[in-house]
Amino acid sequence: MSIFYRRSLMLVFSTLLFFSCGQVKFSGEDSSNEPAAPGSDGGANVTQTRNVVYKGTVDPKTSKVDILVVIDDSNSMLEDNKKLSSKLSGFVSALQASQIDWQMCVTVTRQMTINSNLYWGASINWVDYTAPAGASQWILKSGAQNLTSIFNATIDRIGAGWAGTDDERAISAAYWHVGNSQYNNCYRADAAMSVIIISDEDERSVGGDKTIEYYQGEHKALEDHDLPANFITQVKTVLGDNKRFSVNSIIVKDNDASCMQAQDNTGSKSHYGKKYQELSTMTGGGIGSICDDDYTANLNYFKDIIQTTLGSVPLECQPVGGNISVTITPPMGNVVSTIQGMSLVFTPEITSGHDIELSYKCAGGLPTQTTRAPSSEPRGFLAKLYVWIVEPILSFFK
Repeated sequence: MSIFYRRSLMLVFSTLLFFSCGQVKFSGEDSSNEPAAPGSDGGANVTQTRNVVYKGTVDPKTSKVDILVVIDDSNSMLEDNKKLSSKLSGFVSALQASQIDWQMCVTVTRQMTINSNLYWGASINWVDYTAPAGASQWILKSGAQNLTSIFNATIDRIGAGWAGTDDERAISAAYWHVGNSQYNNCYRADAAMSVIIISDEDERSVGGDKTIEYYQGEHKALEDHDLPANFITQVKTVLGDNKRFSVNSIIVKDNDASCMQAQDNTGSKSHYGKKYQELSTMTGGGIGSICDDDYTANLNYFKDIIQTTLGSVPLECQPVGGNISVTITPPMGNVVSTIQGMSLVFTPEITSGHDIELSYKCAGGLPTQTTRAPSSEPRGFLAKLYVWIVEPILSFFK
């Protein structure tokens, strides 16, 4: 191989390496290559360092969340719904204390009559709630006074065991609630969305599985708007492909026989919420047990899912000396940052509306033709190809 081809090959791979280094977006990387202190070889080889700067913003839009609560008001939920307001009180208090710009609508798993017509997924007015001027009574907004009292009074009004409630269809209710978004105004274009389903049965009681039918006639075939995949399609079609959303379920978890027995002991047969659990899994939502004495832990977990924060930033390398300069704007007190593996982790997490800037040094500039500076950072794929393949070939033709 001629010296011209050797040099051309080296130039191509050096160029590829230059443009492939780095795991994150940098606003000012490789601004300098500075020699570090000589190594133990007396200075024959030196380690190069380069400055790395990361800048990012925790998008304030992610602090907006629209919540739909779907409550099973069938006969089997009579005892549960009597306790539901107290089981949700911790979640309501945490939501009220959060910095989330939220709004919440509520519906039930049965059809409701409105103006002599039957509707799935109709919004229910919040009791004892004074909506802002021009707003709807069924949209509860952050900043509402006496939030716990409003929540409790509304759940008590919903109750359970009403006529026509034996065809529980939480997915269908949510499907049509989204489909009627232009009328209910429960979903904002720039907000994330979280659905919370609370039921001790499955979609249409048995999830379309006739083999587990308990009461005669309990089994009912699932329709298109009862299916988890079709609900996801509905959200994307109506609210847009980029809508961030999750469906969270408080149910009798699959194979939780002790919870099922406890529910059955209240007087009506329960069923595993398999379709609801499936939908939660498909959308990255949380899954809690309806048999828990207090739903606070599960619903706080759901809140953590829908409240987007910045918990960590990936690092390009192990910073030289373990030193990283961190600037948060506007300042956020008592934030501790620690290097864990190849990430900088923040405790507590950085909340939306803050800018963050990191500055640190990485060992190892671009390799020269005469020496290779040692580096502890993981090599990129192209760098490994250079070392494993190109260098041996070049050496062979020297």
